[in-house]
Amino acid sequence: MTEPKLLTVPQVAAEFQVTAQTIRNWIDHGTLPAVRVGRAFRVKRQDVEALLERASADSTSLATRRDLWQPTTTTLPHRHTADQPRSIWDDTGDLPPANKPA
Repeated sequence: MTEPKLLTVPQVAAEFQVTAQTIRNWIDHGTLPAVRVGRAFRVKRQDVEALLERASADSTSLATRRDLWQPTTTTLPHRHTADQPRSIWDDTGDLPPANKPA
């Protein structure tokens, strides 16, 4: 049996492993071309394949290709300068006085 040329929204959703509402959103936003047949949408098989190819091309960014076990840095970024206390619990003695009512 040959593959159907037109797919229903649930069939496309099953292929992408997302909900049917996600596919409808993609259709509404123009991400996935579709035709309306009655009250339902139909999607061409070739448009699904093209979207899969675009998605795989977009996912080759540096973030998805980096090796999680080989970090580029070994420390966390510093949020404070060296002359400022890191928290109120640090015993640096340079904390500003607490506001007390007069």
